Amino acid sequence: MRLIKCLFLALLIVGCSTGYDGPISDHWDGSEFYNKEPGHTFFEMIKWFWEMETLDWPEWIEDPEQPDPPEKCMDGELRVTYINHATLLIQTDGLNVLTDPIWSDRAGPFSWAGPKRVRSAGVALENMPRVDVILISHDHFDHLDLPTLSRIAEKNEPTILVGLGLKTLLESEGLSNVHELDWWQTYKLKNSVFTFVPARHNSGRSVLSGNKTLWGGYVIEGDSGRIYFAGDTAYGDFLQKIITRYPDFRAAIFPIGSYEKRWFMKSQHMNPEDALKAHILLNSQQSIGMHFGTFEEHVEQTIDAHEKDLKMALMKYKIPESEFLVLKFGEGQYIK
Repeated sequence: MRLIKCLFLALLIVGCSTGYDGPISDHWDGSEFYNKEPGHTFFEMIKWFWEMETLDWPEWIEDPEQPDPPEKCMDGELRVTYINHATLLIQTDGLNVLTDPIWSDRAGPFSWAGPKRVRSAGVALENMPRVDVILISHDHFDHLDLPTLSRIAEKNEPTILVGLGLKTLLESEGLSNVHELDWWQTYKLKNSVFTFVPARHNSGRSVLSGNKTLWGGYVIEGDSGRIYFAGDTAYGDFLQKIITRYPDFRAAIFPIGSYEKRWFMKSQHMNPEDALKAHILLNSQQSIGMHFGTFEEHVEQTIDAHEKDLKMALMKYKIPESEFLVLKFGEGQYIK
């Protein structure tokens, strides 16, 4: 275990870096992006990782086969398919929108290193419908997977939306039609508007490039209603700013995994109760969980802990289970 930890730390150091260079703002100090609420220090990160007490996960899981998603949705329809980790297919207003796509076997800088997956993606990449838009929440390897992006781009030539500082990296990999956004900036495509919104997280593909690129979530607005993809985030005051601008959501997608140990992760990832509180605060008609059970990374909770903890939170807040879904891998759901 000590050897694995040393290898992981080495990979953090050698990971490629990108960066932003622009005017100072309320979340960019000229050197780094930052959250208004406190996060963790570098030494706390090392302490957390060195003291990590991992739990056993299954070597491999065979999920029940699900029907492939349709090519498109009809006008007014909204369909969400959970593929794996933070990868979801959102079909709305004639567009196929893919979030944080990853089909690689490992989430890391090399094909042979990094956290390995314990199950296949719920939809095979070759069975995916045409992808029109890709939303990237931040540059961590499990959310920005360059080999997957290259495979999709070669086939579909999608519009790719990213936070500040990431366009150069993607273009250096031969990707085109990449658009950088600051928080609250928008991009319009057909009848839909995509807004990059704040989140409470961090960035960096190595410890030497931390917080040089911007992280966030996305609000999608169109004829079929308003959709929120939270990206990778902790619970925070930024949610109040979102609800001030957007009074409600037809659907919201929240992270509900990788939340232990809590003393460290509470500034990085929501736990299921945090996600349910965000669901209530944002007046979400239908919420869906993500970011669980795919890669064997800092596994300090059992592989199904998110389901048990979500059920307890639903009982605590007296919310019906139907309001906050945990979809099977590959399962699609039409949102009323």
